[in-house]
Amino acid sequence: MAEGKLVTVPEDIEAPVAYFPTGNEYVSLPLVGPDAGRLDRPGCLSMAAVGLVEFAGSGAQPFLQPVVALDGHPLALEGCSWERLGHWLPRFRLRHEARRVMVQGTVFAPPGHKGFVYLLEAWVEGPGERTFQLGLEGCWGSTLQTVYTSRPVHGRHALRRDRWSRGPVLEVRAGTALAALGFACSHPLTTCEWWQSGAPGDAELEVPSDGPPVGFRIGVTVPGPRASVAFYVGVNREGDGARTTAVDLARRGWQALLTESLGWLDARARELPDPGLTRLMNLNAFFNYFYALGETIDTEELVLVTSRSPLYYVSAAFWARDALLWSLPGVLLVDPGQARRMVVTAFTRYRRHAGIHSLYLDGSLLYPGFELDELCAYPLALERYLASTGDLSILAEPGVRQGLAHCESLFWPRRHPEIDLFETMLAPSDDPVTYPYLTYDNALAWRALRFMGSMGAEAGLTQEAVRRCRETAPRVRQAIYDHLVADGPFGPMFAWAADLAGSREIYDEPPGSLQLLAYYGFCDPADPIYRNTARWVHSPHNPHHYPDARFPEVGCPHADHPFVMGIFNSLLSGRAEVARQILLRAPLDGGLACESFDRHTGVVRTGAAFATCAGFLAYAIHKALRPGVANPVFGRD
Repeated sequence: MAEGKLVTVPEDIEAPVAYFPTGNEYVSLPLVGPDAGRLDRPGCLSMAAVGLVEFAGSGAQPFLQPVVALDGHPLALEGCSWERLGHWLPRFRLRHEARRVMVQGTVFAPPGHKGFVYLLEAWVEGPGERTFQLGLEGCWGSTLQTVYTSRPVHGRHALRRDRWSRGPVLEVRAGTALAALGFACSHPLTTCEWWQSGAPGDAELEVPSDGPPVGFRIGVTVPGPRASVAFYVGVNREGDGARTTAVDLARRGWQALLTESLGWLDARARELPDPGLTRLMNLNAFFNYFYALGETIDTEELVLVTSRSPLYYVSAAFWARDALLWSLPGVLLVDPGQARRMVVTAFTRYRRHAGIHSLYLDGSLLYPGFELDELCAYPLALERYLASTGDLSILAEPGVRQGLAHCESLFWPRRHPEIDLFETMLAPSDDPVTYPYLTYDNALAWRALRFMGSMGAEAGLTQEAVRRCRETAPRVRQAIYDHLVADGPFGPMFAWAADLAGSREIYDEPPGSLQLLAYYGFCDPADPIYRNTARWVHSPHNPHHYPDARFPEVGCPHADHPFVMGIFNSLLSGRAEVARQILLRAPLDGGLACESFDRHTGVVRTGAAFATCAGFLAYAIHKALRPGVANPVFGRD
């Protein structure tokens, strides 16, 4: 491997599991299911931990799982089937034929509340007096801090019983308390106990976090042919906040919270003529909304991240490209008000390192390396928001004005001394470039400069900055045609990159595909140079085109499999029917966007639970496959 070309490729997922993640702004529930109603690694974003704090089980034991018994006889919960309510809330069902019993479990985190509800329901078909025992059994094996990867939080695990809810309170103490869960129930608890290598009890317990797992269980006994019991779980930065949040959830009641949650989802769901695509679009839109951004549990500030699921291999960190080019369009589908907060947050918290590869969720430097597309993402996000909402008031936000001026100033040190093109160190795949002047990146720079040249004055840019952007933008476009066009197998085509000393690279990669040049308005879809380029991408001349694939998309060396990003590139570049067929047949990551998928089975291969990618996939499905759309174009939503 050449010096400086160290690539950071993901590992293939050999045995993927299709979970049913759910959550809200404050709590993520990434590992729900797929069997026996299990739930593992509930997590919350923490500014103190600059990442996720997660409560984890131990080995094969999840953090929580339901237990159901009829007349004292436990019912096995393996083999349950799953569905989603409102495209987002997972529900399992299981029928015990021999005993004529139905068991149902629903997991939901009401938007705006610091917590979640686990609702268990069971009923017997037929006459007779029966008694149900419904509960949750837990295994607290460790507390994890997740930033990219996960590591244990060393400190103390403390459990006590709350005198108000009568449920357990679990608190992780690393010096001071870092995060906590508090439990309450819709019925008086008949069981509430915990243990560590000994007999169960309910006396206050505090043990080293690296010791044996702590087991706990809560439950109730309910007479009658039907039982509905809700377990409320509050999350907060310490135990008193967690237990009082659980009390608040219990006071509201599960019926009202479930109705509220479904109403929130129904009001924001979008419809397409195809029910399968409608489900896929909304699932990915809600996954993006709740997993690519969230509120920190300790400071209640909005932060933007790649994913709040530990299954994504670089989770709980900020990428400007991911947040602003991919996630933002999906959030605009769901909630323009939240999209505004995203833009303001990007231009305030994250502007200091604009253009740098990856940041911690608090905006400090995580992974150095300059990416031109990451810098362009800021003005392009502002342009997209304005085009979608018409909300010019955002230009008066002090953070936006200061942030745009800072971003504008960062372009010029990257400019070639003689040619109006800008260099980058890393490609959109996040790997080092062969040649520093990329066509796709410079097309984004053209668009960004054009926007700042037209709207920069309203956003507070100086007259000199506005003039510089306005004059440079057309020269960048011309320089691409002059220096970044090469002879290809089908005629002149856009090169991927050049060194501006005579060498050009013929190549493409899904995270920043040349297929999107027409979508971004850089060229007309009928431009022969563009058409030759798009044809090359899907031809045998591209070594990462897979002619024998059941799911015919393209990849790149970062992950030599078809990319989900290839699907949204196709949706936005005239191959919508091919993309539609893949979406209807490929399982992906349980219906969620992932980085790449198997070319023969359509199952996730790298980058599971890729929340920001899910946002752009939902957006591209809506933009390209709703009736009446011909050529999707950036900014015309």
